[in-house]
Amino acid sequence: MKFNYKNFLLNKKGIIFDCDGVIINSKDANIKFYNLILKELGLPEMDKSEEEYVHSHTVYESIKHIVPEQLFPQALEIGKKISYKDVIDLIKLEDGLIDFLMMLKNMEKKCAINTNRTNTMPIILENFHLKSFFDPVVTAESVKNPKPHPESIFYILKKWNLAPCDVVFIGDSKVDEKTAKSVPVDFISYKNNKLDSIANINSYKEVVDSLK
Repeated sequence: MKFNYKNFLLNKKGIIFDCDGVIINSKDANIKFYNLILKELGLPEMDKSEEEYVHSHTVYESIKHIVPEQLFPQALEIGKKISYKDVIDLIKLEDGLIDFLMMLKNMEKKCAINTNRTNTMPIILENFHLKSFFDPVVTAESVKNPKPHPESIFYILKKWNLAPCDVVFIGDSKVDEKTAKSVPVDFISYKNNKLDSIANINSYKEVVDSLK
């Protein structure tokens, strides 16, 4: 049976979005960023499993995962010197996202971002003109314990003065699934039907069309 987004969203007051893979397609940019660090250290590029890991973890966790322990401090410093502007051209907005956000705004739904990114969020929000859609924007620097710990969701719920049953979290990774379950809040997967979710979005356009 086709999921009824219209009825579902009528009963929700807030929508929480992951960032990478949900709002933006940033995989190529992330791969380039971390491979630049490895290149500077004289190390080989990431393999496929490492590429998947850095897609959904914090920059600290990701660097720790892909470099030898003794090189971690040096790798961290290299990462700080790489401007995200060097890879921003590889990032694209997910198709249909703006139409979906505009529709949610017209429905007077609150929207937030919950990401394990750190200091790169401002440039993304500015570059893609997304600031007006999201409040709050929660990063790994906003909380003591980033995803999959529930602190980030509770941070948003407190800001909105809402209960877990009032919101839904849209994510694309096991980390997002675990975050939603740890609260718990309803979880919708994005372009990943292998996750345990109440529905899977293949295209925001499909959702927008179903809401008309």
